[in-house]
Amino acid sequence: MAQVLYKKEIEDIKSSGYLKRNRNITDALIENFYNEILKDNEKKLLKLAFSNRVIQEDLDELLKIWDIEVKGSAKSLMLAYIMKMHPDMKFTAYEEPRLQGLLKFYRYKNLDIISHYGKICRALNNAGITPLILKGGAMKYLRPELPRVMGDIDILVPEKDFMKSANVASELGYTYSKVDIHAIDLHKPNTDEGVLDIHKFIYMETRKEKNFLSSLYKRARLENVFGTQSFVPSNEDLMFIALVNLAKNLRNKTSQAGLIFTLFDCKYLQETKPDFDWNIIKENAIKTGTEVQLNFAMKFLMKIADDIFPKSISESIFFEKETIEYSNMVMFNRFYMEDLRSKCRSLKLGSIFTDWDVFKNYIRLKPKYFLLKQLIKHPKLIEFCIKDLDKTYES
Repeated sequence: MAQVLYKKEIEDIKSSGYLKRNRNITDALIENFYNEILKDNEKKLLKLAFSNRVIQEDLDELLKIWDIEVKGSAKSLMLAYIMKMHPDMKFTAYEEPRLQGLLKFYRYKNLDIISHYGKICRALNNAGITPLILKGGAMKYLRPELPRVMGDIDILVPEKDFMKSANVASELGYTYSKVDIHAIDLHKPNTDEGVLDIHKFIYMETRKEKNFLSSLYKRARLENVFGTQSFVPSNEDLMFIALVNLAKNLRNKTSQAGLIFTLFDCKYLQETKPDFDWNIIKENAIKTGTEVQLNFAMKFLMKIADDIFPKSISESIFFEKETIEYSNMVMFNRFYMEDLRSKCRSLKLGSIFTDWDVFKNYIRLKPKYFLLKQLIKHPKLIEFCIKDLDKTYES
């Protein structure tokens, strides 16, 4: 894997103090994400939302510090979920009508987007194309009773039908401004408001994304989705896609409200399938080269709710060894190799015979650079090497 994934974030923990408090670089990175992305009151909201026993006193304490008008609708929707799931809990005359209004508002927004999905996908069906619904759209189909924060709906189509699908939508009046390497964003006629993203593959930043598409389609089931013939991924594939998307959002610090609702989705997908097969998720990660992303996403969710995954899974997090080795490699590359590599590249071989200073630097630097390059194949030696950075972390 190229040394770019989470590169800046891993480097930043050098002076953050997180590494001093944690067992390894990956744990320090998760603590960094957790404290940077979630404010204290949001942590309390999540703890309440995923508590096995919600009591009135805990809710009252949260309501003292959670102002719906300040936090905004997307994050406060989770508070509305709590109200919906625990009808015995009492909310004040300030919160209850506002939370009910939130549920109605998002229910209407969802219905609006679903109407466009139905219109476009029925036309795709008539053109011989069967889309596969993804992400929030799929979860909305599976959980119609819960309104969602959903700016658009993502679908996947075979690569041969990619541009054909966009043309079908264009004939209905929908527009798009550009064609990305993996997707086209469709907008409502004469607006910039998105309604549907057409994908030919799911972008995961690995260049191996297409490797699991055949398995994804094989496990999907054909159903009547919002009045159309659409494929619905298996619970395991939906979980995998949600986790990889969460990892991307962690890195890019985007869709913070979406981070919160991923917890609800992961919990639901496991609970509604008694024979949930974690091996499928593991195989998907290996095929797509997303082992590190999957590890970070799972550890982040466990930081919020330690019982979100079965004990057998949480005690042996997938790809822990690979993730630690990758994080160590990023540190090794940044604090040992980059500067040395730059200096060596500036030394011209032809100059060592005419310039004494160049000759001395060549003799001093090249053997060291050659030796350190050999360590790349030995993770244990790299781990030992970067322990010398501890004093730097603590300074």
